[in-house]
Amino acid sequence: MLNKTKILHNVCIVSILTISLISCGDNPHVKDLSNMDLTLNTTRFEQDLFSSRSVEDILKLREKHPDFYPVYVNDIIAANVQIPGANDTDIAVELYKYISHRDMDSLYSIVQSDFTDFSTYSDELEVASKYISYYFPDDTINSVTTFISTFQYGAVYDQVHKSFGVGLDMYLGSDFEVYGLLNPENFPMYRIRKFEPYRIVSNCVQTYVDYKVPTFNDTKFIEKAVYEGKKLYLLDLLIPTAHDSLKINYTQGQIEWCKDHEQNMWKYMVQKDVLFSSDKNEYQKHYFNDGPFTSTFGNDSPPRTGAWIGWQIIRQYMASNPEMSIHDWLKDTDHAAIFQKSGYRP
Repeated sequence: MLNKTKILHNVCIVSILTISLISCGDNPHVKDLSNMDLTLNTTRFEQDLFSSRSVEDILKLREKHPDFYPVYVNDIIAANVQIPGANDTDIAVELYKYISHRDMDSLYSIVQSDFTDFSTYSDELEVASKYISYYFPDDTINSVTTFISTFQYGAVYDQVHKSFGVGLDMYLGSDFEVYGLLNPENFPMYRIRKFEPYRIVSNCVQTYVDYKVPTFNDTKFIEKAVYEGKKLYLLDLLIPTAHDSLKINYTQGQIEWCKDHEQNMWKYMVQKDVLFSSDKNEYQKHYFNDGPFTSTFGNDSPPRTGAWIGWQIIRQYMASNPEMSIHDWLKDTDHAAIFQKSGYRP
């Protein structure tokens, strides 16, 4: 099975070094994993695919990529190659048509120009994979596969084969003119701003976290907030040197906005009885869905402020319970009780 991130997340265009790294000196989550025996292997699937010159070459890809090829044709680009009653040869024919289209050839050329060398991202993903293995030894990830999906998927976690996938065509930069020609309902500008290559590692790890944190059917705002906070705190552990904006997919300045307005947000939620609201459609729409801002807090606010609040609750809860193991913490689904025990009251 796959865990998929279709639309990527964000920070505005700034230097990757200034936004993605924070000081390790006072970060308790940073570990020395230099001696861990883990090597991440990188496969450039799109290069093999677009080098195919016949249907027969496509069919040979199944043998060369026995794990990824089925995922690619059955999940990632199924809409482009699957037809009713199709056998393997039929799918190979459709896939060959897909890569032979002139627009696809052009897209492939642009992707290769931008990602001639993927080693920087592979190295960073290897470090993240070591953190995953440190906390979850049964989930050792030792491979990443790059591909092109015609703007469908930016990051994929294959939980069966325990591997990452990266849709390179979703990381061509917010100024890539083709993004602006796509359906604005699926590609609004606030999302296009997030299509930057320095999002690759955090997006991949997010897909793993979405799989790892058990699904929870919340009935109140505070339960949803703590659930989302759990996922963000897990990102604190797995990519500890990443800036917080990368973990929650904020643009530059939005983390700072939340910190500056934390008390005001909390006061509003208490006064308006948001914390224990059971109107799921309302609190999901206003406080947890992605968007340009949180409507109740104005156009200058970031989106998903409910998740940010939940993150702070979990951080305070874990600081007060340092002896709790990550496995016990993930299993604890009494999210209202976690909130009460956290003592979070900004």
